Amino acid sequence: MSTFKPSPASGSLIAPKLWLIDMDDTLYSASAGMFAESDRAMTAYIEKELHMPHEEANRLRMHYWQKYGVTYYGLWKHHGIDPHHFLTATHKADTNSIHTQGRMREALRDLPGKKALFTNAPIAFAERVLRHLELQNSFVVQYRAEDMRLFGQWHPKPSSKMLRAIIARHGLKPHQCCLIDDNLNNLKTAKKVGMQTVLCKGWHHHGLSAVAHMDYVDATVAHIRDIVRLIKSPQIKKNARRKNRLHSA
Repeated sequence: MSTFKPSPASGSLIAPKLWLIDMDDTLYSASAGMFAESDRAMTAYIEKELHMPHEEANRLRMHYWQKYGVTYYGLWKHHGIDPHHFLTATHKADTNSIHTQGRMREALRDLPGKKALFTNAPIAFAERVLRHLELQNSFVVQYRAEDMRLFGQWHPKPSSKMLRAIIARHGLKPHQCCLIDDNLNNLKTAKKVGMQTVLCKGWHHHGLSAVAHMDYVDATVAHIRDIVRLIKSPQIKKNARRKNRLHSA
């Protein structure tokens, strides 16, 4: 199980109206043993369904995870495997050992604006995690693996199409929304869409080389509770623009 590592909060945000919040290693410490169990189950599933030797199945699992961010998308796209069946069969790990840090429920409550869960985890697994952490009532809406579909096509994180669709559903502009995630690729895509971004690194200990050049990250925190101190009012930004125009006149 990964340990929590405190670090100073940095950066700034302009009062987002909608927060898209990742789950694993953002809301809680993802157990290495738990995910190792899921990885073994995925490899075994691929072995059986695609009639592959173990090593080849394991390489394919890793290849799709690295290429698409999730294994199930590659299996659906290239082999016609039903993602719901795959996810149900491979995410049965025990969640009783997982834990969060500090008062996560209060930290989510204190974020101004709407909070939405945004995870590639399947619905059943996400429900078990949130129930165990007593966070099941912390979100106005949840986007889980099976929810990541547009016109019959699957679009898991880091899909820019899925992000744009969610933003449109809430009647907002991209800059009014913020993604909180531990995954740099997800944050990079969100920034390209025009969203604000927060890297949560308390449990995912990114190396210095990985975070040296992150112009796509607006703020960095160890814990979600640190975010409120980085939020600025939209009026502050307007005043700064007005001041700049006066100086340049």
